[in-house]
Amino acid sequence: MKLTNLLTMVIGLVLAVALTACSIKAQTSSDTATFTWTAPTTFTDGTTIPTSDVITYDIFVGTAGKGSEPGGPTAAGLSVLTWIGSGYAPGTTVCGVVTAIVNGVMSSPSNEACKSFPAVPNPPTNLAVK
Repeated sequence: MKLTNLLTMVIGLVLAVALTACSIKAQTSSDTATFTWTAPTTFTDGTTIPTSDVITYDIFVGTAGKGSEPGGPTAAGLSVLTWIGSGYAPGTTVCGVVTAIVNGVMSSPSNEACKSFPAVPNPPTNLAVK
């Protein structure tokens, strides 16, 4: 194998590892909000929801603080008790509510939960060099 081919392969491998590390870092950034909730076990009349009934969830998430949830769901038909939103900008307050759907009937919204992402500070000023 020629030395140039070997160097090209090594450089390619180093770049691939570097790009993989960057993409992993991007996936673990602090711009995410993880919403979690507890499944209901009863109907509003106090009767137990049968374990054979399928419960799905719709989550409504707004990015302008309390009460900013949209009229339509951000994610619908969820079968899990967690939803992760990402890409939120610094200085944003994300708030959400979740509803349960059993046999085609939607519950009232849950309590509202919010997460604030700290604003980015302004840069230093009056930098000088002598």
